[in-house]
Amino acid sequence: MNQETDIRTIADRVFESIQTAIVKGDIPPGTKISEPELARTYGISRGPLREAIRRLEGRKLLVRTAHVGARVVSLSAAQLVEIYHVRESLEGLACRQAAENMTEDEIAGLQQLLTDHERQIEQEEGRAY
Repeated sequence: MNQETDIRTIADRVFESIQTAIVKGDIPPGTKISEPELARTYGISRGPLREAIRRLEGRKLLVRTAHVGARVVSLSAAQLVEIYHVRESLEGLACRQAAENMTEDEIAGLQQLLTDHERQIEQEEGRAY
């Protein structure tokens, strides 16, 4: 493997780790990103870390301010509502596409899954689905 491939692999790994930490809330909104600290935490050089940070900025998870540095994005209530509306539309479209293209076996499997789930809820919690 060449050094370029190694750096890309490290950058990918760190990007995914930091992205997961932000999404899960382990790195809270508004947190300042310290490159030296993250480089130590992940045991990497600053090059791959900077690549990961650029990718996080591209995903709008980090915001870089001149002479201040990068921070985890803080979304307003209105921005969150907008994101959920987009997500709701996309998920509805995906469900419709799946339903239109499902085979009879897939439909039967889904119906069985719902029946099993209903029974499980009734048994565990004593309430209707």
